[in-house]
Amino acid sequence: MSVNPPPTAAAVIPNTNPAHRPGPEPVTGQHVTLERLTQKHFPDLYENIGPAHAELWTWWPDEPPSTPSKFDDYLNGLLNLMTDDLAVYAVIFLSGPDKGKAHGLAFALSQDRESNRVAELGVFFGLQLHRTRAGTEVAYLLGDLLFELNHRRLQWKTNALNLSSRKAAERYGFVYEGTFRQDQINKGRNRDSSWYSIIDSEWPMCKKAFEMWLEDGNFDEQQRQKSRIEEIRESLR
Repeated sequence: MSVNPPPTAAAVIPNTNPAHRPGPEPVTGQHVTLERLTQKHFPDLYENIGPAHAELWTWWPDEPPSTPSKFDDYLNGLLNLMTDDLAVYAVIFLSGPDKGKAHGLAFALSQDRESNRVAELGVFFGLQLHRTRAGTEVAYLLGDLLFELNHRRLQWKTNALNLSSRKAAERYGFVYEGTFRQDQINKGRNRDSSWYSIIDSEWPMCKKAFEMWLEDGNFDEQQRQKSRIEEIRESLR
């Protein structure tokens, strides 16, 4: 007959300091800067992720607002959601023809900062951020920020049918943990939610892989990658 191990068999946590919420300052990389969402970003976001890009909203829980005023109301709703736990960022290009323009949103949810120190990362990208160095840098910047703020665990949750999101999570180094069945109802349809995470002991390797992948030397003259981030991460094991 199997016997449960005693609770003392679990690992002792030496770092018991609380985690901290992200501050108001921008988070800046080589390709993008993440600015706290304000109304000044609304026109760019309407142009780049608004109703003209309905395909971007396929897996989002809400329908795309159909007019500029309704879109502004929707984003104002996000502003009202920003509390001590949630930071919403506009993703802004630092160079190129879209320099200074917002092309997406990024979300950093910081939970249980005094106890469990869990954070969650989310993104809503316009087309210019899909499959790009800039888009990958967003995940790197927010992941690094949240672990620097003493979180133990970074989560990524997505609709189980959203294969692109699941592949992105795995590409970034998140580990699949399972699927919550009938977790939500989105747009009148069932949603099973797949859960992924990176924990603090895994982040140094993931961080190094991000940094090596993002280096200029990893791209040819046509900006095609030479090594996949998964290959780089595997080489670091």
